[in-house]
Amino acid sequence: MRKSEKKERLLKAAKHLIYRQGFHQTTLADISQESGISLGNLYYYFKTKEEILSAVIENQTKKFQAFTADLEQEPDSKNRLLGFLDIVITARCNIANYGCPVGSLSQELSKKTETPLDDSLNLLKNYVDWASEQFRLMGKQDAIALGRQFIATLQGASLLANALNDPEVFVEQAERVKDWVDSL
Repeated sequence: MRKSEKKERLLKAAKHLIYRQGFHQTTLADISQESGISLGNLYYYFKTKEEILSAVIENQTKKFQAFTADLEQEPDSKNRLLGFLDIVITARCNIANYGCPVGSLSQELSKKTETPLDDSLNLLKNYVDWASEQFRLMGKQDAIALGRQFIATLQGASLLANALNDPEVFVEQAERVKDWVDSL
């Protein structure tokens, strides 16, 4: 197996475990076992758990950038927001089981630090900024507040769907957000 493949397997295992059990509950030994790569090899690629966290956050940021780049092919910003909702609805079962991966990680990290997260660690800020920009492009004067409302509603729906272990709760709320966006 090539070095890049090993690193990718470690990163994939780390993302999987962090999503399902949280960053603080995930150990390097867990990641080693999940990836099938020895702990010694893991240390070759990542010296600390924080380095793995940085790699996971960087990966999530790139994934979001690719995701929104695809949405940017749509010329209408309202349709971009609606497309975003359609795509996140497809994750409803994982959301009901584990919550939103970005929201859960952001919340966990913000609770374990004495100072606010810097922007590079605050993944939800990327989501709010993107949504706010779509509302700005729609000509909304209160675009930042609308972007926050859009993401806050989805995060609340994620939490509720997870707490009730019911994916349809997320779908129901996302459909209500679609109706709201469509009415603007």
